[in-house]
Amino acid sequence: MIELNSLKHVVVAFDGTDDSKEALELGIRMSKKMDSNLSVIYIHKENLFTEGVDQASTPLLSPVHSYPVGGVGNIPVVPIPKEHSSDRETVVNKKNSQHIMALENEAKQILDRHHVQADVAVSYGEPSEGIVTYAKENNGDLIVVGSRDMSGLKKLIFGSVSEKVSQRASIPVLIAK
Repeated sequence: MIELNSLKHVVVAFDGTDDSKEALELGIRMSKKMDSNLSVIYIHKENLFTEGVDQASTPLLSPVHSYPVGGVGNIPVVPIPKEHSSDRETVVNKKNSQHIMALENEAKQILDRHHVQADVAVSYGEPSEGIVTYAKENNGDLIVVGSRDMSGLKKLIFGSVSEKVSQRASIPVLIAK
């Protein structure tokens, strides 16, 4: 049994969705009632351009080393030239930065509206793993996540973040609805 007054640090997962806003609202109410610390974490899922590959130093295959695909004349697959790849990477990174800043600002506005102080953090990686790791590294006592309704097939293939967090976490997880 969990003693609510023993929860000194509430960690809320936030990604800007309505479900995560509900989780943040609930986390705020709980942290006020329990007089506990509050942290808000957003885990940015890495994309093709941020998955640990140094695009600038990774040489592309030349057309001689490209792979044939079926069809008329076995047309070879030709990689995107470096200059186009780095342009695309710059655009994607800029959009990612803008998206992250917007989410941080949105979380801070919600916190300000409730007159609550909280740490707002961003990390990169797989969301459920990142949420659990953040809570563990920052001595979280409770994780609050939103519940996103998914279709049966999508949930079967990908699983839900809230479900994965509840399976991986060694501390209580509250799923806000």
